[in-house]
Amino acid sequence: MTPQQLSIPDILGYLGTPTLDDTLSAALQQAMDTLCAAVTPRSCWQSFPLNRADTGLTLAGLPLAGSDIQTHLQGCTQAVVMAVTLSDAVDRLIRTAQAQDMTQAVLLDAVAADAVEQVCESVVQEIRTRFPNCYLTERFSAGYGDFPLEMQPDLLRLLDAGKRIGLTVTQSGMLVPMKSVTALIGLSAQPTKDARRFGCGHACALCPLRDDCPHRPIPS
Repeated sequence: MTPQQLSIPDILGYLGTPTLDDTLSAALQQAMDTLCAAVTPRSCWQSFPLNRADTGLTLAGLPLAGSDIQTHLQGCTQAVVMAVTLSDAVDRLIRTAQAQDMTQAVLLDAVAADAVEQVCESVVQEIRTRFPNCYLTERFSAGYGDFPLEMQPDLLRLLDAGKRIGLTVTQSGMLVPMKSVTALIGLSAQPTKDARRFGCGHACALCPLRDDCPHRPIPS
């Protein structure tokens, strides 16, 4: 990954500011250069059949908990499970900065948030290429709405993500390395609807995270 692949407007969104002064702009450029030098992006994904029964929706035999994910995947016959990580080197880089320079740590964290999103988008484009005749839903991650974080271990097991990309999960459902993402993407023969309600930048007035969400609109 190179700094040119990152989105400065999105990074500023994570920082919660529309602009930076010259000193912070230089520090941000340094953070971008430093993080890109440390990043070793890894990803994996696989499609699985979806089945509906009176008891609910299952993915490759795995029951999907919560009503939001079932609404999100309405009309889909398959779903892709994807996983992305920036590697543990990025976690170490941010922890070191937290002990030495909190400004740089905050900048690195924002850059890493954008970097993992950029990798996710490249994976989504790969999936689109693989399924050119399907409509894809938006990414839906454990923790959105009532789709519980407790699903994380099962999603990683479906992908064998620990062996394939070194991605694991703690007992509390947090991914390790921290700068990682797992998500489901539905595949449908018809246009799909986005059922994400929380933490996604949609329906902000109803969202309990609206005051702290890094994706909230930046005041002009």
